[in-house]
Amino acid sequence: MNLAVNAVVKVDGENVDFALRLLKKKIEREGLIREIKKHTYYEKPTEVRRKKVLKAKRKQQKLVRKLQEKYKYY
Repeated sequence: MNLAVNAVVKVDGENVDFALRLLKKKIEREGLIREIKKHTYYEKPTEVRRKKVLKAKRKQQKLVRKLQEKYKYY
């Protein structure tokens, strides 16, 4: 696993807790934690495809619900 991380947080004075919170937020926004968790164990290619299909189905269902709410008759 070869992840390059370039997250920099400068600490002013004694406020290390605040800097740590900022660092955690930056890492979360970049999706590094999710990526690391994804690579902690091996997934079979069939499992990867199955998850991809399920994610697409959920996304499609969400879009359908959104459109139904938008064009609901009163």
